[in-house]
Amino acid sequence: MGWGRSDFLFALLLVLNVLVGASWFWWLRTKGQQREKANLLSRFLLAITLSIAFALVTIPSKHPFQPQHSFGIGLLSIVLGASIAFWLGILNSWSWLAYLGVFLPFAAPLVLQRGDPFPSLFGMMVGTVLVWFCLGKAWDSFGLTTITLVIAIGLARLHERPSEISAHLWQSLPLVLGFSGWLGLGLLSSWQRYWQREIVTFDLVYTLSLMLVLGSALMGYWSGDWGFVPIVLLTCIAALTALQLQNSHDTRYSPFATRHSPSAAVLLWIGLLVISFATIPETKGLRLLSGYGASLAAVSLAWLAAGQDGERETLKHGAVLLVTFSLFRLFAEVYPLRTPRADLYTHYTFVGFLLGATVPTLLAQWMEQGRHIVRELATGFWAASLPITLGAIWGVKAVAGYLAGSIAAALLIFPLNMPTLFAGFASSLPLTALVEPTSDLPRKIRLLILVGVATAFVITLLVDYLVHRQLKSNNEAKEVS
Repeated sequence: MGWGRSDFLFALLLVLNVLVGASWFWWLRTKGQQREKANLLSRFLLAITLSIAFALVTIPSKHPFQPQHSFGIGLLSIVLGASIAFWLGILNSWSWLAYLGVFLPFAAPLVLQRGDPFPSLFGMMVGTVLVWFCLGKAWDSFGLTTITLVIAIGLARLHERPSEISAHLWQSLPLVLGFSGWLGLGLLSSWQRYWQREIVTFDLVYTLSLMLVLGSALMGYWSGDWGFVPIVLLTCIAALTALQLQNSHDTRYSPFATRHSPSAAVLLWIGLLVISFATIPETKGLRLLSGYGASLAAVSLAWLAAGQDGERETLKHGAVLLVTFSLFRLFAEVYPLRTPRADLYTHYTFVGFLLGATVPTLLAQWMEQGRHIVRELATGFWAASLPITLGAIWGVKAVAGYLAGSIAAALLIFPLNMPTLFAGFASSLPLTALVEPTSDLPRKIRLLILVGVATAFVITLLVDYLVHRQLKSNNEAKEVS
């Protein structure tokens, strides 16, 4: 059999990633010792290696893998885009141009590859989370903007056939919003470089808000559908209000506040979530119930918070809350949750909810107690594996409970290690259908699965303890010498 378009595209992306990885390795060996970014580069090289390995595993076109290498194409394209963003944004500090690495990967699943885009979008989500775990907070802005675009495009495509998408431009709107935010960042960057003046947070948010509203208005004029302009406008107003609330919420003068205390801005994000259901006429309410309005608000907030500015952490909090809700709605559409299949009265669902509300936070806190690459990869592995384990033992209802609990974790605890929160969604969306039949096996077999998972977790803790002790002894030896 001859190769099709998807085969050539997969092979091209695979070769490009191998060549880019080899180039990074050469750079690390020859120049890495002279740069402070060498540690980040070695971590990014690990992310590329793991991504290539995952993509090779998905080469078979038979079940459980998707035909046309869709998952692998999405994964490899996002990692290739991450290489562009890493080179421009982290190694050379061209932060504005670096966001080109966020947009370019969407060409593969949406333009170059025909057919169902969901496997490619799921691959993009997995690739984003993988790079995010390896690079940590340095990747927060790039990772969050990418995840919001993935979920918004996915929800648009889920409820619109291609002909309707071209008529209403639903699928294009998230990318246009992102491009508008990117142009706003470029305008501010040029202004700052020309006038040699520092841009304050509110000037930045005002300018980006104007660009986002203009972008949504342009799409409304082009398509004749103005229904989404209000949600973008309300999101920008909520962002400015949240910044005002953050300035008045100073933990230094509150004996009961801590670094992780949610401010009153949390109520704004909940209100924005509720309003997102009411910004489109009733005839389109079904689409809003799928979370598309909330996902557009998440896209807007992610670009309003773009960059590493700590003063806009509250905007990232809002984006995380809205995008977790949107991811849950996508899961509910892919795996319809019919009562009593998924109901908090069902104890399996309730147990999943409790685990989802606590485990991502506990894993993030464990990772922060002593960061090293083994612990970070172990955290990512278990954050992705736990909902899949629940699905294998108790079925979809337990996974749904876990993901709903993750929304609560995003609501109550921030700043949080964001990829720890998103890893469960990234694994659950493509893999729940694969493991769900296992939940119908006899109880003894499912208990053996549970024992095996618990044993693997104990082994993980033991390996982490040995690595952590070795690193500690090495650091003490360096201090003595």
